[in-house]
Amino acid sequence: MLEAAVLITGAGRHVGLALARHFLSAGRPVIAHYHTHTDAVEHLRRDGALCVAGDLAKPEGVQALTDVVACKTLSLRAIIHNASAFAATAPAVDDALRQLDDFYALHMRAPYALTVALAPLLQACLEKHADVIHITDIYADKPAPAFDVYCATKAGLQNLALSFAKALAPKVKVNVIQPGPVLFKDWHSQEVRQKVLAQTLLGEEGGTEPIVLAIAAILANPYQTGAVVAVDGGRRLA
Repeated sequence: MLEAAVLITGAGRHVGLALARHFLSAGRPVIAHYHTHTDAVEHLRRDGALCVAGDLAKPEGVQALTDVVACKTLSLRAIIHNASAFAATAPAVDDALRQLDDFYALHMRAPYALTVALAPLLQACLEKHADVIHITDIYADKPAPAFDVYCATKAGLQNLALSFAKALAPKVKVNVIQPGPVLFKDWHSQEVRQKVLAQTLLGEEGGTEPIVLAIAAILANPYQTGAVVAVDGGRRLA
């Protein structure tokens, strides 16, 4: 049975993978949820992570992850809601509505269900505090019309964090990380990348390490809850 473990959703790649590696290297038990199996997942498993597959956009996927965590864990030190999908809103209304349902399920319903179900394990942590981190987006505060469905559900995830900060205090701290252009998608053209970086005060793609550092700082800080922390190289100001 795992004690004071960190649960990370979407840990099979990018930011989630970097977070899983960080906590494993620090000697922290890790439960790494993933949607698609990759070699990186196998590496996490070999390094000691409990890796759990599941589609969090479906209720049965959320329930399966909840059941595994409840069976394998005595307490949780943190839940990091990182699993995410990103796409421009489809031009056809019916397609956009399907996107809205999918984004809502992944960005809002799943984090809500997991936090409510696993709150007793957070409360059982023997350390002074446990933490919940919601990874949203700078678009949660400054939406882009072409991505309105995505932005709205990320804003909902952010609002949930503020509610949980009130509901789970004082034992559990709940905070938000707003990434900016930390990792471009493969389909971003060079023109788009240059435009985004021109609108970013620090002028470069951040990578995963700034997110890892920000989350580590939140977990180490005993007097921070309900905060929304932008890690965006200053892009929100441009």
